[in-house]
Amino acid sequence: MNFRLSVILTILGAAAWGGVREGDPEGPRYRWSGKAFGVCWEGAPRVIGNSEVDALASLGPNSISQTPFGWMESPTKPDLRFGKGGWWGESEDGVRETARLARGHQIATLLKPHIWIHNSWPGDVVMSSEEDWKTWFEGYRKFALHWAEFARDEKLEGYCIGTELDRTVGREKEWRALIAEIRAIYPGLLTYAANWTDYEKVPFWDALDAIGVNAYFPLSEKPCPTADELTEAWKPIAGKLKALAETHRIPVVLTEIGYHSVCGAYSKPWEWRMRDAKPHFDDQAAGYEAVARTFFHEPWFGGVFWWKWHARRKVNEANSGDTEFTPQGKPAMAVMERYYKAASRPAK
Repeated sequence: MNFRLSVILTILGAAAWGGVREGDPEGPRYRWSGKAFGVCWEGAPRVIGNSEVDALASLGPNSISQTPFGWMESPTKPDLRFGKGGWWGESEDGVRETARLARGHQIATLLKPHIWIHNSWPGDVVMSSEEDWKTWFEGYRKFALHWAEFARDEKLEGYCIGTELDRTVGREKEWRALIAEIRAIYPGLLTYAANWTDYEKVPFWDALDAIGVNAYFPLSEKPCPTADELTEAWKPIAGKLKALAETHRIPVVLTEIGYHSVCGAYSKPWEWRMRDAKPHFDDQAAGYEAVARTFFHEPWFGGVFWWKWHARRKVNEANSGDTEFTPQGKPAMAVMERYYKAASRPAK
């Protein structure tokens, strides 16, 4: 079977997102169609088996994202390393096995490599000289092409070319050259995960199949807003996302989104730790409800990946003091399950 055909059949069968863009002067290439209903799968520190994936599959998702890492010592120094270190689930063996287990449940994989910087984040990556920019892009190119080749060889359904590298996207020439190289070796779906602050500044959306947004938009200063209030807060944001999708004629995918299970989660939802906040499971569930109400019915919406899902955590494991992002064992998980299963049912 032709590889391009086998990939599209995998996409259509496993995830219900994917297709072919006709009329491309360079030949057919993939276009994101349908919707991905997924979670951000945290790579496990040790080998996993069917039981870990079975627990997620029972909730009705059709997708997961997986995140292998590269490492930088400083956001202003160009050296980037990858290939050694990290957990089993972030290694080639771990990503491969997790994708295989997921595919057994018709769950597709979006491979989403990420740069880890101690005491910083990818949005701070910026170089001070042209020489350093050249060195950084050479290193990032090797990292991105390595995982693109892996995604091709493993027939993974989607590939995210970068995550939250806000201060690099102005280097349009370098990014477009990298996208062209990835297209030449990987036939699947491509996106880029822009931070919520910078998605309108990305100049190369037209070269990709979906607009990826890590959607930690501030929604409310209230300690415990209702789902109705959060749905209202999403309206102007959704309007901008819709306009961008219609401009480029590709869908918007929330490549990462999540909320702590606390009161006050919506003023700065990107905060990594909220240990001093008061636990409030229903507040987290309201955020899941508002996202589903706002986006799931929209034709320009391409899917969502909730941050995050711990492979080693039992599906119903939560305690009253849990303030983490994960929905596992909380009312938010029930909201996710209800909407995901409804989306998978055929229309009447």
